[in-house]
Amino acid sequence: MNGLIIWAFLSVVQCWWDMGHMMTAQIAKNQLRDTRPDVLAWADSLVQDFNSLTDGRTNTFVEAAVWMDDIKETGTSFLNDWHYTDKPINPDGLLIKIEDQGRNINSIYAINQATAVLTNSKTAKNRHTVFKAQMMRVLLHVIGDMHQPLHDTTFWNDTFPNGDAGGNFMKIQLKNGTFVNFHSYWDSVSFTMASNTTYMARPLSQSDHEYLDKWSNDIIQKFPINKYSNYDMTNPAVWSFLGFRQAQQFVYPMLQKSNNYNSDYEKQAIEFCQENLAIGGYRLASKLIEIYDQILQNEAKVSITE
Repeated sequence: MNGLIIWAFLSVVQCWWDMGHMMTAQIAKNQLRDTRPDVLAWADSLVQDFNSLTDGRTNTFVEAAVWMDDIKETGTSFLNDWHYTDKPINPDGLLIKIEDQGRNINSIYAINQATAVLTNSKTAKNRHTVFKAQMMRVLLHVIGDMHQPLHDTTFWNDTFPNGDAGGNFMKIQLKNGTFVNFHSYWDSVSFTMASNTTYMARPLSQSDHEYLDKWSNDIIQKFPINKYSNYDMTNPAVWSFLGFRQAQQFVYPMLQKSNNYNSDYEKQAIEFCQENLAIGGYRLASKLIEIYDQILQNEAKVSITE
């Protein structure tokens, strides 16, 4: 892959910077609004609990999905490992050492930790704590991250003997000649950030919220939840492995096959991003339902014993 130049393709799809995370949350919101409004009300109340401790850009269920990226700007780094899982793609069979795997501090851990805090039977009497409010924001963000495949892997070969950090060390060239890292390319899908139809500054205006709602409904209609009835909707280890397989089978092979613009690949990538946003939103909704139902069971047990 040394010296390889990739011609970027233009796309109106944004994954997984601000827009990707907000779209994942919006799809989950729409799903919950239609099927479990009680779960949406509970989740939104925890988002609201934390608002006084933020800078005002993440005061809604949808915007709060970006909070874990926002806090990086403040120098907060202790949650950085929660954004990804470094399962290796290692075609050359290099001898590698991944500290992330040894410590097991990764995106899978983050979701399991958030779930454990929110469903802790010892705190069943109090749904609202600062830790629970924080962990709601973790769920909103990390479940989105898992559906950008370069958050689920890192690539190892002679060029990257210590791994490419999920594409962060790998450079590609856009049509305008700008070199960017491969991870950012996939986070944004070809950097269509300039258009005001694909990027909205937070806090969102009412028209921005309406746009997200309409766009998410378009994706829901295109990729309806019943299409994924046989998908695992609650196990983050399964989600991460599937993201790894997507990177292995689709995302990285593009680098190995061609350095030319490929319209077929463009179409595939757009579909890929849209579908992963839909699946991520459905899984976020399903996970919140699972957690809330467990909370209700815990509260019922407390009431019986009192």
